[in-house]
Amino acid sequence: MNLFSKKDDSLIAVDLSSTAIKMLELSKSRSGYELKSMAIVPLPRDAIVENTVIDSMAVSQALLDAIDVARPSSRRIAFAISGNSVIIKTAQVANMSEFEFESEVEFEADQHVPYDIDDVYLDFQILGPTKEDPEMMDVVLVACKREVVDDYQLVMGEAGLETTCVDCAVFALENASELMGTTEVDMVESFEEEAEYAVALINIGANLININILKNGRMAFVRDQFYGGVNLTEEIQKEHVIGFQAAEDMKIKRFQEISSEAVERFYMGLTSEIVRSLDFYAANNAESPVQALYLSGGGALIPNITEELSQRLGIEAHLVNPFSVIKVNPKKFDLAYLERIGPMMMVPVGLALRSFDE
Repeated sequence: MNLFSKKDDSLIAVDLSSTAIKMLELSKSRSGYELKSMAIVPLPRDAIVENTVIDSMAVSQALLDAIDVARPSSRRIAFAISGNSVIIKTAQVANMSEFEFESEVEFEADQHVPYDIDDVYLDFQILGPTKEDPEMMDVVLVACKREVVDDYQLVMGEAGLETTCVDCAVFALENASELMGTTEVDMVESFEEEAEYAVALINIGANLININILKNGRMAFVRDQFYGGVNLTEEIQKEHVIGFQAAEDMKIKRFQEISSEAVERFYMGLTSEIVRSLDFYAANNAESPVQALYLSGGGALIPNITEELSQRLGIEAHLVNPFSVIKVNPKKFDLAYLERIGPMMMVPVGLALRSFDE
C-alpha cells in the first residue's frame, strides 16, 4: 500500500440516498487519514425512490452542485448500493484459491441468488477457513441488479463522473468501523476475555437501515430494512396535522415540540425492525449474542437515540463519528459542523477508504 495517494489515483465517495448526495474525499499520509473535500447536497423529494432514480435531471444537477462545493481532485468515484437491489449471501465451499473460485462463482450464485444470473452483476470475497471445518471456507457472494447499477452509472456519467468502484453500503459501513476500531473486542468493557463477541453496526438513513453484525470481527449477518428517519417525519405529520416539510423542520429544529406519542410510535417501529434482525442472527449464533450497537446515519442524530435504544433493547448503544479518527483542517472545515453531522458520514468514509485498498 502506498503511504501517499497520487492525485490522479484518488477515489471520490458518492453516497446517494433518497434525501441527499454526500461526496467525500480522503488523503493518506504517515500520520493517518485526512479529510480532503466534502459536500452534502439535498435532493428533491422522490428524486430517488427505493434505489431507483426517478428524476435523473435533478440527481445530475445535485451531483454537479456537490462537485462545485467539494472541488474534488478527481472524477473517479465509488458509490454504494443497498436495499432490495442487492443480495448478499455467505456460502461454505471447498477450500480453493481465489482464482479457482472465480470459475465456480456463477454455479454458487445460482444456488443462492433468486434472480436470473444474466440480470445481475456478481462478485465475491473469500473470508477464510470455516471455523467448524478447516477444509471448507466461508465466501461472501454479492449480486446487484444490473439495471440499478447501470442507472446509477448513467446519472453519474451525466455529471462527468467515472464509476471505478461499486460497493455495498453494509460493507462501506464495516470499512469505516474498522478504521475507528469499533469492531475490536476491547471497545466494550462487558466482553469477556477470550469469549466470542459480536457487535451490530446500524446505519439509520432516511428510508433504509443498513445492519451489519460482526462476530469476532468477521461479517456474520447483513440486512437492509426499509425503515428510517422518514417514518418519524410521517408520525409527526399525522400527530400534528402538518405537511411533510413542516414535519421535517420540526424534527430537525424543534424536536422538543414533537408529541411524545409520535416519538413513541417511531421507536416502536424502529426497535421492532432491529429486533427482527437480531433474532435472525441469534437463530444461528446463540453462543455469540450481540453485545454492543454502533449507530450511524442521519437517523442516529435524533436526540437521545442511544439512551432510548439501550433501554429498549437491553444492549449498550454508541454513536459513532468517523471524524474522531480523521484529521481535519480547521481552516478548511467547520469542526463544530463535522462533529454534529459526523455519524451520517460513515458510509461515505467507508467508500472513500477504497482509494487505499491494496
